[in-house]
Amino acid sequence: MTQEDEIAQLQKELQENPKSPQFVKLTELYLSRDMNDEAEHLVKQGLKFHPRSTSGLILMGRIFKLKKMHKEALQPLSDATKLATENWRAWLELAETYLELKNGKQALTAFKKVLFFNPTHPLARRAVAKLELLTADEYEDDLFQMQKLPEADLQSPQLSQEDQAWDKPDAALLRSISFIDALIVRHDIEKALSLLNECSVKYGNHPEIESRRLKLSVFEKPDYLQPKSVANASIAKQKVIKQKKIAALEMLLRRIESNKSDLLST
Repeated sequence: MTQEDEIAQLQKELQENPKSPQFVKLTELYLSRDMNDEAEHLVKQGLKFHPRSTSGLILMGRIFKLKKMHKEALQPLSDATKLATENWRAWLELAETYLELKNGKQALTAFKKVLFFNPTHPLARRAVAKLELLTADEYEDDLFQMQKLPEADLQSPQLSQEDQAWDKPDAALLRSISFIDALIVRHDIEKALSLLNECSVKYGNHPEIESRRLKLSVFEKPDYLQPKSVANASIAKQKVIKQKKIAALEMLLRRIESNKSDLLST
């Protein structure tokens, strides 16, 4: 069956039964063909009959985002996360919306939710690692410019040395992570955090480290979660570190924009 045939079939079904939940599938097909106005009208009609449809709410938020109506997108996406708290896609859409609104703290919270329910998600993993080390007052306007990557970058992304290193933890780090996991199981949180900070100093913001830091965030205290070497760093050194983090986050935000279409198709 071609996509045109599928659209025609769904249109007929919804014409005969306006309450059909198939409005979600037809809306997705409309969006895939850039039929945004038709998609908006359809999802609004569908939500009248299915106001608690998580998929419908996500689609409504996505349509608002396409129209650059990011404040309006917050409501349906927030409702979606409340109805389906474990739906990481809803949290990801909400995180991206907060980024567009330059609300770094709320974006960080939403990205942490993505990472909690989907620990291997690469975009959320990097976002949490970078955003949690910045405050809202440190964000620059151009940091939130989400520019689409060239098609070649989408098909064959080039990983930096840092990206490659993150995907290949060495044996020493794996041993440390195993020990940290054992401490967490024993509820020896202070010792686990201390060892975690030592690993951060030695290995940087590796995702295996950051995922444990997320688990321990409920015990968050500045003395535990901030390595002393960072706290005592000179102002000049902190400035250099901050510039590197901002550059990495700019690349992350561009990747978020380029991966929106992948989320729609999966």
